[in-house]
Amino acid sequence: MLDPHLNDVQRRCVLAHEISHARHRDAGCRCDRWSERRADMEASAMLISPLEFAYAEAVYEGNTIGMARELNVLPWAVVAFRERLRDDPSLIVQ
Repeated sequence: MLDPHLNDVQRRCVLAHEISHARHRDAGCRCDRWSERRADMEASAMLISPLEFAYAEAVYEGNTIGMARELNVLPWAVVAFRERLRDDPSLIVQ
């Protein structure tokens, strides 16, 4: 059950992260760093489009907090999306 005190942005980010864990049948709170990183990166893929990310990055000059506000995600999702781009440069919008 999600914390009822989460705001809308927090709720959607946490839910996307937990959906990733559920897809992989991760073992509850006993996940390792790799599983957490994978869940963050998959959640960021669910929440952020490459085109919107490119726009936010240009407008906010890479400022993570500003980008997160623009994209309606938590800052960790922006960081995770950047990791996805490093891992798969074909996602980069020119």
